Amino acid sequence: MTFWATSIVAVAMILASLGLLFGLRQSMWRNLDGTARQRVSDVASLIEHHQLLELIPSNGGDADVVEVVDSAGRVLARSDYETRPGTPSGLPHPLPPRLTRGHAETLHDLSIGDGGDFRVTGRATRIDGRPATIVAAVSLDQAQYTLSSLATRLAIGAPALTVLVAWTIYRTAGRTLRPVETLRRQATDISATDLHRRLDLPASRDEVHALAVTLNDMLARLDEASAAQRRFVADAAHELRSPLTAIRSQLEVMATYPEPQRDPLVAAALLEDALRLNELVEDLLALARSEDPAARRPNTLTDLDEVVLAEVHRQRHLTPIEINARGVSAGRVRGDAEALRRVVRNLLDNARRHATHQVRVTLTTSADTVELTVSDDGSGIPATQRTRIFERFTRLDEARSREAGGSGLGLAIVGKVVTAHGGIARADEDPPPADGGLGGARLVIKLPRADAPDSSRSGRV
Repeated sequence: MTFWATSIVAVAMILASLGLLFGLRQSMWRNLDGTARQRVSDVASLIEHHQLLELIPSNGGDADVVEVVDSAGRVLARSDYETRPGTPSGLPHPLPPRLTRGHAETLHDLSIGDGGDFRVTGRATRIDGRPATIVAAVSLDQAQYTLSSLATRLAIGAPALTVLVAWTIYRTAGRTLRPVETLRRQATDISATDLHRRLDLPASRDEVHALAVTLNDMLARLDEASAAQRRFVADAAHELRSPLTAIRSQLEVMATYPEPQRDPLVAAALLEDALRLNELVEDLLALARSEDPAARRPNTLTDLDEVVLAEVHRQRHLTPIEINARGVSAGRVRGDAEALRRVVRNLLDNARRHATHQVRVTLTTSADTVELTVSDDGSGIPATQRTRIFERFTRLDEARSREAGGSGLGLAIVGKVVTAHGGIARADEDPPPADGGLGGARLVIKLPRADAPDSSRSGRV
């Protein structure tokens, strides 16, 4: 950074020096041209009033030369004592046409005055009916000396100033970036095993302080995600260990004490544990897929009411609990039909495990959403726990959930899938029976509506 800043400063200094020299040169040239034109105008006035003498009066300066020459280039009048009338002029003959029309040019190595380079201008005139030319030349010696001196000083001063500015930038940048380097070193020292550490905040309330705050917030999120991952691994290991331990114990008993009358019962228990283990693995796989941002999900038009009614029909064969689906109406959404089927299944599984006598399912549509509600007449969900039930391995009744085969992942999958489809999932308290509700838990999901429902399709069963 310091190198580029120094390079920019050096280029800027060079351009500024060149601009200063060019501007000063143009300004001095304009002043000299003005002096020359004024001298031409004075001599023209003398000719007009027939007051021109062989020796043209001086204007008080010794850096200009004025001559009146005839068409043959001989001097008729002059300001230089050493030039005699009738002698050839030290100016070029003939003069460039531009000079006789009032323009000014630089002519080099002239033999007039003290010699050297001059800014020259002129004007055509007539004396006693004969053509003549008034020529004024102003020496460039002083101007060139001034420009040369300035160029020398700039050639010495510009590099010195560049070095000074570079040193200042280096010191300032170093002082400014020192907190950034400190943050960099601290961030390098933080590994995946100590994400609880935080960066030291600089004392200054500037952009570097804001950067440190942002990095600390990021570390906090990473620490939280890492802790959640560790909890997930621990919970998954615990959940997998329970059915595996049960299967192992029963197999050891069968191997040690074989009994033909008992073995079929043990085999049935083993099958139940294996099914529970298979369901847990399937839930873990589904949850991992729902949390994968890179996974490509189908985006097809799905009749959610048909998915709900098909799952209700399946669930009725698994439980004596009454499942009321008279409130299901038509509703279409876009998304992964299989994932949405799993959402409905998990909601119904959760409701019938906790219901006492009845589960109620409703599906309604509004202007832009489709809302699915699953209620039960169980003990409900405490208000303080309603935000936790969509977390992984959350059980509000450990004994009953394990006995019923719940893994604590069903509602977590619901939350992830619904969020991935642009919807929301929440838990409420169902109104008491006196108000038309069931009095237990009420789980609600809202999904974006795909199109207007078809009124000819009814979901009442």
